[in-house]
Amino acid sequence: MKFDALRNWAMSLVSLVLVGSAHAQQTQTVRGSIIDAQSHTPLIGATIVLVNSDPLIGTTSDLEGNFRLENVPIGRQSLRINYLGYKEVMVNNLIVNSGKEVILNLEMEEELLSTGEAIVKSKEKSETNNELVSVSGRTFSIDETNRFAGSLGDPSRMASNYAGVAGGGNDQRNDIVIRGNSPLGMLWRLEGADIPNPNHFSNQGANGGPVSILNNNTLANSDFLTGAWPAEYGAAISGVFDLKMRNGNNEKREHTFQMGFNGIELTTEGPIKKGGASYLFSYRYSTLSIFDKLGFNFGASGIPAYQDFSLKVNLPTKKLGTFGIWGIGGISATDIFDSALDSIERSKSVRPQDIEFSSGMFASGITHLIPIRKNGYIKTVLSFSGESNRSAVDTLSEGTGDAKSLFFSSSSKVFRTSIHSFYNHKFNARHSVKLGVIATRYQTTMRDSTRDWRETRPSGFRINYNFQEAAFSTQGYINWNYRISTRLTLNSGVHVQALLVNNTGSIEPRVGLKFAASSKTRISFAYGLHGQGQPLPVYFQNTKLANGANVLTNMDLKFTKNHHFVLGVDQNIGKNYHLKLETYYQYLTNVPVTQSPSFYSVINFGSDFGGLPNIDSLVSTGEGRNYGVELTFERFFAKGFYFLATASLFESEYLASDHVWRNTAYSSNFVYNILGGKEWQIKGKNTLSVNIKGTYAGGRRAIPLDIPQSQTEKRAVYDFNNAYEERLPSYGRIDVRIGYKVNGKRITQEWALDLRNVLNTQNILTRQFDPATGTQRDVYQIGFFPVPLYRLQF
Repeated sequence: MKFDALRNWAMSLVSLVLVGSAHAQQTQTVRGSIIDAQSHTPLIGATIVLVNSDPLIGTTSDLEGNFRLENVPIGRQSLRINYLGYKEVMVNNLIVNSGKEVILNLEMEEELLSTGEAIVKSKEKSETNNELVSVSGRTFSIDETNRFAGSLGDPSRMASNYAGVAGGGNDQRNDIVIRGNSPLGMLWRLEGADIPNPNHFSNQGANGGPVSILNNNTLANSDFLTGAWPAEYGAAISGVFDLKMRNGNNEKREHTFQMGFNGIELTTEGPIKKGGASYLFSYRYSTLSIFDKLGFNFGASGIPAYQDFSLKVNLPTKKLGTFGIWGIGGISATDIFDSALDSIERSKSVRPQDIEFSSGMFASGITHLIPIRKNGYIKTVLSFSGESNRSAVDTLSEGTGDAKSLFFSSSSKVFRTSIHSFYNHKFNARHSVKLGVIATRYQTTMRDSTRDWRETRPSGFRINYNFQEAAFSTQGYINWNYRISTRLTLNSGVHVQALLVNNTGSIEPRVGLKFAASSKTRISFAYGLHGQGQPLPVYFQNTKLANGANVLTNMDLKFTKNHHFVLGVDQNIGKNYHLKLETYYQYLTNVPVTQSPSFYSVINFGSDFGGLPNIDSLVSTGEGRNYGVELTFERFFAKGFYFLATASLFESEYLASDHVWRNTAYSSNFVYNILGGKEWQIKGKNTLSVNIKGTYAGGRRAIPLDIPQSQTEKRAVYDFNNAYEERLPSYGRIDVRIGYKVNGKRITQEWALDLRNVLNTQNILTRQFDPATGTQRDVYQIGFFPVPLYRLQF
């Protein structure tokens, strides 16, 4: 019966496809709004022209800054937007499909006048959405996420293509390692609110996962920052992902069905009522779980089960500003049972275990934006978010493996309520100021215990964490944007934050300069001091005294601080080529390390596969340094062809309480990426695309095994005196993506096949000690892995 239902559903879908493709429609509507970038006031009378249209297709923006272009041919198109006294805006490679209208929300920046003459200059393709970013920033494009080989529609995997970013050398996770820093140093911001790790199967003390909860079908182009970011961002020392959700179509209902690596999903959007209000909703369920429920046998335990959603409601009003309601969330679970294996397979496991793991995450909020006269606006975001993890590990007896004994149990929940409000004021074309405040309340519960056969208490467990506490943090910032001349721009500001759980604080100055040496060359410099508190469970780590009392010895830890210095040169070569060179130095202070001399430092958090280490009696005396050079050479998409080549050479080192400078766990030393692709138009309305990506990077750092001692004790014993001196063999992989898109009368269909690790390269994930043989063995990462995708827009 299951297969009959599946067959009937498939036949219905095929019928829809054939009907939709029978009549080709060659045009679509492109519409949107145009506002001033600083004041967010609508620009009336801006001209919008479809480039190379014959006869000319163009229009002007109305009293509310809205525009509409009818009968735009499907395919890739470009728009030119002009407004007197403002920089020209070019929207290139706009994808126009028959199954979905194109809606654009564009911002224009007022141009300075020099000696009575307007200097007309387009915004560069390489610039970020946020004009306050001086260096080390890039716009995250939804088109690139769909197009680049190996990205799988995941923003985190997409970011690993950029200079200075490594994926942690782990195919199973999408951690973002920036310039040798831990992925825990990342700030995730969505719709103006700081949010928890937006990934399925995330561990406490991690900032990645195998599958992203973020859905690129609901995201808008966003900013990705890798160093010396402006004052509005805090509580991060590594990088910033500033994500935006798009508004739903406010005139007609549209839908997207998709099946691929991230799951089977349905997205729907449309108007709520007259006046511009709209909704956007997406739901996704794991593909493998559905097939498992339909009776397909994958021959293994550990089938990942997850589901997630995305939501945005946009509610504009005439007098009270614009309100918005948004949210994302997901739950995930998996059971990996060695007890389900036969005796031969189970004997191959170094330590047979049954593992149960589940996680959850949500972030939601209410936003309000209201203009203040004609030169400013206030935006406020009230958000609610949380994350949870639960895991249990049972060890199995030798032989049959039927007898289980609970070895580890962990449960954690963190909820936060936050308000972020800022005022942006534009004095004139030269001066604008942004100032804001963020206040957050955390409610956290955590219990973590491990069986310790030396433990004298009847339960036989050592309690690592056991607390339920509330904590508060506050942040404030001010940023001044001063356009000194048509060539020189200064961005300066200060960010202040405090953690009230232990009354510690951080004052962080920021400054950035952008100098246009010519119409094609830009030189940038930025300095920023960035601070971040420790993960909350670290402060509540128990220390058991000789008299049996428990004390919190990590409560006096300070903010870890990172001094960022970045110098960059951007060179445009011709119309479509761009070369960027950046060099940087980072110096970290107040890094928690152990009081007694050891190699241990919190700087390496997130490098393993477990949760937070159970280390007490930490002090903020550690140091770190990261330095390197990055090169980006790219051809922007033009005439159906693009490429991107990046090279990153770097060192990442730290100083712990043993006063020895060592490599950090993230010091892979080099990352090279090269990717490109070609599109061909078929019959003027369909598209065939081939994309390829190659990565070659230094291997993961590891603490080497002490083989003789491991053989003596018949368990893994590590050589901590040489921690992270060993680097695993270099990592290499080639991915290929082949796609075909068909535009029918009312629908657009797309088929794609991602061939991950197409050469089946054997990359080492980790090294383990096998007590049965007394030898070290390598554990390899995922080999060749094909991932199909189907998308239907109607």
